[in-house]
Amino acid sequence: MLIGGGNSAGQAIVFLAPQVKTLHLMVRRSLEETMSQYLIDRIASLPNVIIHVGTEIAGVEGNRQDGLSAATFVDIATGGHQRYKIRHMFLFIGADPNADWAHGCVDTDSHGFVATGDGALPLETSLPGVFAIGDVRAGSTKRVAAAVGEGAAVVAQIHAKLAGDRVAPTSTSPAPIKENA
Repeated sequence: MLIGGGNSAGQAIVFLAPQVKTLHLMVRRSLEETMSQYLIDRIASLPNVIIHVGTEIAGVEGNRQDGLSAATFVDIATGGHQRYKIRHMFLFIGADPNADWAHGCVDTDSHGFVATGDGALPLETSLPGVFAIGDVRAGSTKRVAAAVGEGAAVVAQIHAKLAGDRVAPTSTSPAPIKENA
């Protein structure tokens, strides 16, 4: 399950789709309004990507022991709800946290940004299997370059999670520079 329709989401879809049986993409509006055409064309060629236009996340289910188990989405036009059983969710939802749906499921800060890094994987939320990068993440620098770096770093963490490897990949922070004495 991937949420978001910008170019970062498109690049993530292209990367993740070959590794999963089915990838559901949830977007509020048409990809043509928010994503570059080259990514739209690549996504269209992926047979296992199902795009749900006009949907917003309404809630998630899970617990700290078993991780994410389901997510509910609302159809913007009709108000109808659809529940999906899922194990992994990737958020690419922009500069405002827009994460009210996460309250009570994953830890957020007082401003509504998603907290990460309490476990072995620095970009994993308090709910195992749910990762947050970029502007939605508490403590992020809210800059494109930083989000790109986090996007690259989370790939290794996702691989570790999917492989069941609980050893944290290299930190997302640069190593300190040591000066010669």
